[in-house]
Amino acid sequence: MNIPWKLKSNIFSFIDIFRAQKLLYLIQKYVTKRSQKPISVIDKNWNTHLQTIKKYSVSGVLFEFGAGKSLAQNLYLSQVMDNQFVVDLNHMIDHRLVERARESLSKLGIRLGSSEKVSNAKDLEKFGIFYRAPYDASKTDFESGSIDICVSTNTLEHIPAASITKIFQEMSRILKPSGIVSAKIDYSDHYAHTDRSITLHNFLIYTETQWHRYNHRCHYQNRLRHNDYVEIFQKCGFTVVEEELWYDEDDIDSRLEKKFEGNHCSWKATSAHFVLKKQPDRNSM
Repeated sequence: MNIPWKLKSNIFSFIDIFRAQKLLYLIQKYVTKRSQKPISVIDKNWNTHLQTIKKYSVSGVLFEFGAGKSLAQNLYLSQVMDNQFVVDLNHMIDHRLVERARESLSKLGIRLGSSEKVSNAKDLEKFGIFYRAPYDASKTDFESGSIDICVSTNTLEHIPAASITKIFQEMSRILKPSGIVSAKIDYSDHYAHTDRSITLHNFLIYTETQWHRYNHRCHYQNRLRHNDYVEIFQKCGFTVVEEELWYDEDDIDSRLEKKFEGNHCSWKATSAHFVLKKQPDRNSM
């Protein structure tokens, strides 16, 4: 389905004004049906996190913010993680979608943390998954140094820079000294996901004032580029030990080439995966 992006922006504006978040969910469920898509193959992002977990021999406790409706990724990772604490700023989980994801993954031959059906929160705990919402990831109730890995998938691009800084300061506190972060970020204009007439870099053409008109609470996009995230992570006490960038668009608008002249070419990236480690505490050295 191709949806003109400015029309979609108007719908989001209506949702913001009337605080009609349930309407957005119904649109996604029954119109775009994005939340209803069956799982026929393993999402590459889930596998990226899985391979990172295996590469760095991570076990124990996983923390994820921005878990979503079906928790399919968490079900998939239950094959290697003992416990997962997954949180959302707003209550998003739909246990019917969770069960559908469990069935799909089981049919694909994935050996999950449990084979039990899921209809409620207690059932999820059999997989070692504990869901909390509403929950602010910048103010957790976890003890310092109690988490082995923090995972984030296509969530950070929806959070303002100042809030990302607070979240990663908290991640630095709750992660063990040996803990890591595995973060996948989508740098593209999300309106382009449902409107093929615009480019993945379309939103970069606009000034902050102009973009404010199209940027809504229920569909917020921070427009940060790769180096912006690197700066935030380092500021919060992390070292980038791995970074993989994807460039899914070759035809770049000349206005953007001029706007970003002199910047590192990573501003053109449409997505990236980071692996972060905590910087050594100088006071303990």
